[in-house]
Formats: sequence, C-alpha cells, structure tokens
Amino acid sequence: MQELEEIIHYAADSLKSTLQTGAGIYEFVEEKISIVPVGIIPLDLKEGYFFLSSGNTKTSRTYHYRLSFFEKHDEKYRSIKTVLVDNWQRSITSTYEHIKAELIRNNSELPNPAVYSIETGLSFPVDETLLPIAKRSLVKFITSQAA
Repeated sequence: MQELEEIIHYAADSLKSTLQTGAGIYEFVEEKISIVPVGIIPLDLKEGYFFLSSGNTKTSRTYHYRLSFFEKHDEKYRSIKTVLVDNWQRSITSTYEHIKAELIRNNSELPNPAVYSIETGLSFPVDETLLPIAKRSLVKFITSQAA
C-alpha cells in the first residue's frame, strides 16, 4: 500500500508540472492572437466563418463555426463546433473581404455571416495548439461583443 501511495504522489507532482507548463503555453499563445471582425458584423453571431493564419504565410484556413449556449444547474456553458471549409491564398486581390464575398456566394444559407480574422505572427502547430486556443478565444470575443 505504501508503494502505491508513493507512485500516486510521484505521478501527481509530475502531472502538476506538466499542467503548469501547458497553462503557460496556452497563455503565451493566447496573448499573441489577434481577432478582428471582417466587414459588417450581423446581429446574429451564433454562426459564421473565421480565417486562421499563423506566421508569415499568406495561406488562411477558413472554418465554418456554430456556437451553442446551454444552461445546467444555474451555470451557463458555451460550445463551438467548427468545420474546415477551405484553404485560401491571400494576395492584393484576394483579401479577407473578397474571400468573405466568395463564401457568401457559394453558401446561400448564410447570406450575411459573421466573419472574423484570427492571426498570429508566430508559427505554431495549427491542429494541436493554435486551433483549440483560437476557438476558445473566439468564443470569448463573441460573447464579449454580444454583451
């Protein structure tokens, strides 16, 4: 029994250190992200698109998002579901506003979507680091805009 307790204490200390390192990375990446609305923002912010780009690349990943709000035992929860739509190359003629117009033209279900640009000047792994933090930051941003 004593040996089991020693293993648990060792694992708990190791896990605490790993969690602190992860929280530090999360805060660093979150500080480096900028979120900017693209074009006119509609009244309904629950569904739309966001462009995600990192580093000095001119490639932007385009995601469709849908927010959900629900309550459970007097606590409010928010969730965001995303789907990768496409990758776009930005240029002088292919700006975020142009890409937004193309998205509206190709998807008539969202005639006036909320669209955001999420950028960072540093290069991070997109799927493992940047996308999860960008999603949480976008939910915070939209919630603060709606309030």
